[in-house]
Amino acid sequence: MTPSLKKGLSMPVDPWWLIPISVALLAFVWGWYSSGLVLDLVRDPLQAVPSDFGMKSEDVRFQTEEGIELVGWFIPASSPTDRCLILCHGWGTNRSNILPSTVFLGRRGGYNLFYFDFRNHGESGGDRSSLIYYERKDLEAAVRYLKKEKSPQAKRLGIYGLSMGAAVALSVTEVHSEIEAIVAESGFTSFNEVIIRFGRLFYHMPRWMAHWTLMFVRARLGFDPEPYSPIYSIEKIAPRPLFLIQGDQDTRMPVSEGEALFARAGEPKTLWTIPGADHGEAHTIAGREYEDRLLEFFNKAFESTPSVRP
Repeated sequence: MTPSLKKGLSMPVDPWWLIPISVALLAFVWGWYSSGLVLDLVRDPLQAVPSDFGMKSEDVRFQTEEGIELVGWFIPASSPTDRCLILCHGWGTNRSNILPSTVFLGRRGGYNLFYFDFRNHGESGGDRSSLIYYERKDLEAAVRYLKKEKSPQAKRLGIYGLSMGAAVALSVTEVHSEIEAIVAESGFTSFNEVIIRFGRLFYHMPRWMAHWTLMFVRARLGFDPEPYSPIYSIEKIAPRPLFLIQGDQDTRMPVSEGEALFARAGEPKTLWTIPGADHGEAHTIAGREYEDRLLEFFNKAFESTPSVRP
């Protein structure tokens, strides 16, 4: 072996080129993982069924325009009515999670109730969530199903939504004139901002890192969900009545979210902030007042006063 070759073999390897490669690899891994927290969910089993509350129900299945099967319950009122309320659950939960706090709308209010699981939640099909865009398609499929299969019992429609369900309901209502009234509890204004806020609350992500997550979310979905955010559509709901509910202890969807939505919405509109309520605790904290206010809102919206049962 020549001296020059020996000298070349003994030269130290420059490690600096490993730094940008390592940073790029870590950035990719974090972007993929963190975007998966939004898109890919671990499903929770159902926690309750209508019979637990003495309610008869029909198990229903229907499809989105892409052919994804969604699963739900249709709970008919004890007395015939053509008014039906669609109940929309939040992200990472399923229809059973909102059943205990909303079943009074049927028991006391005399409304037909329709619960369903969004795709990639509960018992529905699908393997990807988007917080707003895909879920709009699911709610639209629910409206189509009711109009086609339950027409006599769902001639007139109202919606209740919690968290993600509230945001989806606010977004969809603008294009569905058959929806006559909407209750939105703890909804968000902007897809981008809710991802940034959740990143900060649960993963201590700085804003720039959350934007990296958003970039991966958009890349993996193939579109940007932000334009479908409620803040861009809520003003088109009027003149249909709107009832916004927030808890003043809710850090996931703070009071400022409800106030921003309220400011953009047209009349008639109501904003109720419940002292002491965290996310999803409005019914727990406000109890009977919560029930009475929702029943009064829907009854007035439908321009009728169905008997309110004790």
